[in-house]
Amino acid sequence: MKLLASGLLVLAGVVYAAASALEPGRPWLHYVAAAAEAAMVGAIADWFAVVALFHHPLNLRFIPHTAILPRNKARIAGGLSQFIQQNFLSSAAVVARIASFRPADTLCRWLLKRENADALAGYVTRLVTYALSAVDDERVRSFLSRTVTEELAKADVAAAAAQVLDVLTENGRHHELLDEALAGLDELLARDDTRRYIADEVAKNAPLLKYLSDLLHLQLDQRAALKIVDVALRKVSEVRRDRDHELRGRFDAFVKRFIARLKTDAATREKLQRMRDEALDNPALARYVGGLWGEFRAWLPAGMAERLPGLVVHLGERLDADPAIRQWIDEQILAALPALVEEHRAKFGRFVEDQILSWQEEKLVAELERHIGPDLQYIRINGTVVGAAAGLAIALLTQLLR
Repeated sequence: MKLLASGLLVLAGVVYAAASALEPGRPWLHYVAAAAEAAMVGAIADWFAVVALFHHPLNLRFIPHTAILPRNKARIAGGLSQFIQQNFLSSAAVVARIASFRPADTLCRWLLKRENADALAGYVTRLVTYALSAVDDERVRSFLSRTVTEELAKADVAAAAAQVLDVLTENGRHHELLDEALAGLDELLARDDTRRYIADEVAKNAPLLKYLSDLLHLQLDQRAALKIVDVALRKVSEVRRDRDHELRGRFDAFVKRFIARLKTDAATREKLQRMRDEALDNPALARYVGGLWGEFRAWLPAGMAERLPGLVVHLGERLDADPAIRQWIDEQILAALPALVEEHRAKFGRFVEDQILSWQEEKLVAELERHIGPDLQYIRINGTVVGAAAGLAIALLTQLLR
């Protein structure tokens, strides 16, 4: 393109020289010379303008407003960064693009393909296998064991238990557990085998009563058992129906006292800490945990490879059968995107800006010329053609006005 534009300039010069030399005998060549002269002026002016964008024309650095792009590299980098952020990475543009992508449906279709499920299962299995083999190194196991044991040894078990109980008892939630326990007790006492068990216990612990019962055929042990069960059932029923029952109050008081002891009683706290230390120092527990870990490590890779593909496909089928959950997934993604884009788009913009600023001026000029240089040469070509037409028009108009 440079050769073509420069060739037109040379052609205009040759035409101008020839027309000027032959003009005395041929008056019409005056108009040809005028057009060629204007074409040279337009070509040279546009050549200067195009070259001034990238370089100093003829390396004349004193001419102002030349080598515009290299001298304004920082401003161009900042402007391009802002342009990308505002037009390509705006929240609205990204959300609209992701919404048209319909991520939940795309994920569902991807999961339903067995080859994708197999590939995903393969990646996960290899990752887990590598992680397990790395952790199985004696140095890693020793480090993890020491670290976990030391952290557990420093843990305040009593305070943690107190906090858990505080949460469980907040707003009377522990009464739901009490209700479940009472319901289970009610069901247990109503069973015939429970009555027989109580009768046997009465007979074993009251032999004289059992002797008189058998002697007089009064079945006192069974009657005693029935009486005990009836009293227990009646009491359980009372507690279940009455939210303000005395036994519930005692239960609350016991729980509060126990939590307070966990927080403030040194003897209770020391007892729990001692139990913790004994558990950590128990070699049987260590062997048990080690055995579980060994079995789990041996089973996991093969188990994952066998079951994971089916689980992935099953997940895809469940998503495919439930439009509501797919809509929920899309809603969550689109709701989270704006904040995510606003948080990170400036980083992408700065990356572009830093890349441009890191270029040498020669590289910047070379990249820009490679992409837009051919189009800029058309400016020179057009300047040559338009200049020729303007010169011819001016020459004709001048002649008409004489």
